[in-house]
Amino acid sequence: MLEADRRIILWRNTIALFHKLNKPGFVGPFQKAGYTYRVEPILSVRRTGEEKSPDIVASSPSGWLLLELTCNDHSKRDKLDSYRQIDPRSLSQYGLQVHQSAPDTICSRLSEVDDGGHCQIIVRDTVLVRRLDCLSDTNLKSALQEFSGTELTRLPNIAITLLPESKNHEVRRGLVDIVMQIFQPGSKGKTAYQIVEAGLDKLSDKVSASNKTAMMNRVKREMEVLVEHDLKGYLELREDGTYVPTDNFKPHPKALDRISSRLREWADPTQRSLSSFEPCSDGARCDEPSAGDGG
Repeated sequence: MLEADRRIILWRNTIALFHKLNKPGFVGPFQKAGYTYRVEPILSVRRTGEEKSPDIVASSPSGWLLLELTCNDHSKRDKLDSYRQIDPRSLSQYGLQVHQSAPDTICSRLSEVDDGGHCQIIVRDTVLVRRLDCLSDTNLKSALQEFSGTELTRLPNIAITLLPESKNHEVRRGLVDIVMQIFQPGSKGKTAYQIVEAGLDKLSDKVSASNKTAMMNRVKREMEVLVEHDLKGYLELREDGTYVPTDNFKPHPKALDRISSRLREWADPTQRSLSSFEPCSDGARCDEPSAGDGG
């Protein structure tokens, strides 16, 4: 599994723990403990004013926490240690409840690694919680203890495909399914803003405006590559900023298959299919647009 896909799974499964989902009986432990969260905040350290940007900050009536999400096998002990010095007054700028105490610090992973004296949640297929004794919020401790052992494989899908920190091929992989939606019958196209909103899904209202703007600029750069090169003849950008199919695109299966194939090669060149370069029955290359089906 590619690192980009692992990170998306990690984020989807972790974010689920902050929500009540449309499945009977599913209430995430952070939701149950009353936590509201924000993604990639910029918070100040006490006394020094140094800025830190944990992946998630969350607050409830009974406490607050800082959560680090990682797929690598290096300990996050030092980083989590440094989070304990963050000034809780920084919470107010994100509309979160301010506490005087130090935060609880948690690392979310897909497999276990020693993160020292910090709580750890493993969110691969079944949630496992380690080092509950490191938490000070008794409500959170109880909710996590009760939730440990819950299966995540059958949860309703959280359709996050883009993360605020996604760049380059991570952005491309996150755009594939969203761009395919543009070519579906009845679609009115999508602007870069709408693409970002769709890709962030449940993270959308938890991400700062500046992070959204940065993501939108990255999306525009990648979409320009599609319009000018990989999907030239299939996709265009209107003056109003909407990405739409070209006028001569016809949404039949052969054209949609070509577009899907090109998108996946664009997102991950190592998956380039030899079949996309085989000659068609009329002698043309199958990856070339033709007047009747897309360009």
